[in-house]
Amino acid sequence: MEKANNNMMMDENARCWYILYTAPRLERKLMQLLTVAGFKTYCPMQTIYINWNGKMKEFVVPFFSGCVFVEGDLKDIAPVVASQKAAFLVDTDGKELSIVSNKANLLSKFAQLLK
Repeated sequence: MEKANNNMMMDENARCWYILYTAPRLERKLMQLLTVAGFKTYCPMQTIYINWNGKMKEFVVPFFSGCVFVEGDLKDIAPVVASQKAAFLVDTDGKELSIVSNKANLLSKFAQLLK
């Protein structure tokens, strides 16, 4: 086992994911730009149904509006983020929020941060 930057223990399959915030409905564009730049991204989606002119329409939207997860080294991600309409979510000390986790546990750990 290794020690993570934020003193959380992580296993060999766990990665450091940063949480980015962008304007709602720009999540897919940000993910595409980060993917092209070589980063792994994740944006959990959900299906919602809206009554549109008397018909039910199905929409696939992000589970956390405006949030995109990106895996990688902060110094490599920061220039790409700075060039887009996005920002890192930060904690009360102004430090970028990161989650040390494998992708399967990412959502539950993010939900814990929101509490």
